[in-house]
Amino acid sequence: MALVHYPVLNRLGETSTTAITSMDVHDFARTCAFFAVAPAFLVHPADGMHAFVEEMRGYWSEGEGSARNPGRGQSLEALRLVHTLEEAMQVLGESSLWFTSARPPEQGTTEVERLGALPGRHLIVFGTGWGLDTASLPRPTGWLSPIDGTGIVRHLSVRAALAIYLDRLRR
Repeated sequence: MALVHYPVLNRLGETSTTAITSMDVHDFARTCAFFAVAPAFLVHPADGMHAFVEEMRGYWSEGEGSARNPGRGQSLEALRLVHTLEEAMQVLGESSLWFTSARPPEQGTTEVERLGALPGRHLIVFGTGWGLDTASLPRPTGWLSPIDGTGIVRHLSVRAALAIYLDRLRR
């Protein structure tokens, strides 16, 4: 799994960068740990954001937080900080690349449940902001089908989408 903070789109459709939040870090790591998915990549170009995540990880794995909640530090161990999606792909090695979106392209999508039947490793990519800036990213193997809701909201938080995709993939 990869959570991309750059390159993503802003509300005007321009290439942008979003900030990593503590909620992203904890929920992304815990959800991946719950489903035994590792590594989990956080993609951000700024060293300051990497330092923020490392400080948080240190608090929960070695600092005061580790005594209060050792499981939190353990779930953060699988996080890998990278500057680009290409760097995540190099760390992971040979794998197929799958993008997610509440509004995927029209050329067709693949149900996430089908990935389990496909050979090899798969890197599933989630975007922040208003979605992945696909023009600035490597070409994906394909797009995963969106999670369809019945309410008035168009899309889920990235953390909720991650949990649903992983539940469907692991069934």
